[in-house]
Amino acid sequence: MHLNFKSMEFLYPNMLYALFALIIPIIIHLFNFRRHKTVYFSNTSILKTIEQENRKTKKIKELLVLLSRLLFLTALVIAFAFPYKKDNNTINNNVDNLIAVYIDNSMSMQSHSAEKTLFEDSRTSAMKLVESLDQAQKYILLSNDRNPINEYPMNKDEMLISLNEMKPESVSASFEDIYNSLSFIRKKNDFNSATLFAFSDFQNNAMSIDDLNVDTTIQVVAFPLKSDFQNNIYIDSVWLQSPVLQKNMANELNARIVNETPNDIKGLPVNFSIDENIVAYTTCDIKADSHADVNMQFVVEDEGDSKAKVSINDTPITFDDEYNLVLKVRPVINVIEISSAASSQQPMANSLSLLFDGDALINYQSMSQYNIDKNVLDNAQMIVVNENATLNTTTQQSLIEFAEQGGTLLMIESQGNRAAESQGYNSSIYNYLGIKPIAFDENETKIDYIAQRNPFFDDIFIKLPDNADLPKVKKHTRFRLSEKVQNIISLQNGDSFLMMSDVGKGKIFVMSTSLNEENSDLANHALFVPLMYKMALIGGNVFDLYYTLGKDKIMNINDVSLNVDDRISLKSKDTMYEIFPVIENRNGVKYLYFYEDLPSSGFYDVYKNEDYVKTVAWNDDRSESRMTFFSEEKLTEYFKNNNMNLLATLDYEEMNNGDVVETIVNQSSLWKIFAIIALIAMLTEILILRFWK
Repeated sequence: MHLNFKSMEFLYPNMLYALFALIIPIIIHLFNFRRHKTVYFSNTSILKTIEQENRKTKKIKELLVLLSRLLFLTALVIAFAFPYKKDNNTINNNVDNLIAVYIDNSMSMQSHSAEKTLFEDSRTSAMKLVESLDQAQKYILLSNDRNPINEYPMNKDEMLISLNEMKPESVSASFEDIYNSLSFIRKKNDFNSATLFAFSDFQNNAMSIDDLNVDTTIQVVAFPLKSDFQNNIYIDSVWLQSPVLQKNMANELNARIVNETPNDIKGLPVNFSIDENIVAYTTCDIKADSHADVNMQFVVEDEGDSKAKVSINDTPITFDDEYNLVLKVRPVINVIEISSAASSQQPMANSLSLLFDGDALINYQSMSQYNIDKNVLDNAQMIVVNENATLNTTTQQSLIEFAEQGGTLLMIESQGNRAAESQGYNSSIYNYLGIKPIAFDENETKIDYIAQRNPFFDDIFIKLPDNADLPKVKKHTRFRLSEKVQNIISLQNGDSFLMMSDVGKGKIFVMSTSLNEENSDLANHALFVPLMYKMALIGGNVFDLYYTLGKDKIMNINDVSLNVDDRISLKSKDTMYEIFPVIENRNGVKYLYFYEDLPSSGFYDVYKNEDYVKTVAWNDDRSESRMTFFSEEKLTEYFKNNNMNLLATLDYEEMNNGDVVETIVNQSSLWKIFAIIALIAMLTEILILRFWK
């Protein structure tokens, strides 16, 4: 390679002061510090002959050794000074190369460096980078929120405007997704190559590899940023002890607090508020690099949607110190009974109507199997299929979907023997559960076992006495069960009395006998009331307490009646942000699909057209709270192992040094040439000393 020293400059010119060290081998050459041993000879003529023959050769050898040492030191110093050439043959003028700037604008980048946040440092450095490059270059700006406007190639001025307008977002993204996106954009816009400048803290959770598409035309320059504050305490998750939420009914909130610091935490305050009023308070102790679960009792005093929040105080990383959730208390619970026309006046119907009709909490309604109103079923929390009702396949499938979406479905067996008719009697539901009626048993027995430890029986029994008087059963249907079904109440002969299966967000119950007095006395027993009420209470109460930004793209809206022309929107009162998600119908279930992520956590009100429907809560992705990052060594290994072309990994000082960046962009290899020269000089000296006798 031709070296034009007039156009060569040095990245670290102060390193050239080390050239003064060249005086050391010169001094060694001029002064021989070795001690000579005097040897006496009887005849000095031999010495004179040797001296005359070797004097010239010795001088040449010593001179070559000196030159080799000087060349070695000079080349080594210049290599460490990082020489580069400034000329017009650079990437700046290569319009076929796309410049991509990725700024990690996730919540972890809100951590502080010495003066500013990591995000602000990244944005400032990226603007300096763009300003130093050529006006004709084309740019794109990649970020976690994947703003499509910034992913169209733009000129230098447009890029600077986009960088200036960029803001932090509550959205995470993997580096793999960013890399794959750049590859797609490069190919779509017909660029021959691309250079990716990645500004990120390179969090561990963002560096997983699932479906990487290696693009050999992409070169990466990584700028790993480090925060001065990497110790974090945060709320990881929250959940309710019981899914049943009713007005003035006690419940328990659980929260997991994580301590990612090297120190034990004592007496950390934890608050729980509902509609901005603190309703519970506790403290917790957490071991270093561990977590603790706390629980707080509370009561919801109002119907409808209440905005609740769990909070702690941990500075300076605060984005994960709050956890939002919505507590939904229904004013009434809709219970629908489906019966055959012939059985509408039977004792079974009377038992349910007597139980629920006079209760203001329950809206009870009975309908015939021949006149089923789909809209009424959609708004129910519990559906009871009467013993004699036989449903068509379409209705059975609708009931399965109802249960999967959080409803309670109770199937009650017939008064007579239906085992022989099992293939035609609501077989779709039974096949879905994997159970089958096999015989009708007319031998009288009684309930013998109740699985009190099953969560379904929480709040029903404190402790059932050993000699408890349990309901008698005169006739029942025997079932062959599957692994999907739990036998929660059994008879003395081991047969099932009440089976339960968790399906999706809801439950399906199957009772092996009817409530007719000829078959059992359950309807007149004290067990009947808590059983029916618990089924009704848990139905439809498995709602989403919250959603997670960046992860949840769909939201169930099946509890809202929608027409074809209705429009759904989400609005934030805090930020005045509004979004119009797309309504999708999947297998009869209505969802909202979010093509773009919400900008921040908090509470959003859902509107149908201009009418308020409900409130939903969104939280930041807690994977951003785990302050573990790739080191420079691990980052280099990451790119190498995944066959990605890494040009350089630069620290903060190098990141803000325009010459460093320009040198990397221009791909200067002069330092390598001088390093090779130094190695050749050292090898030459070794060969001279070893073989020149």
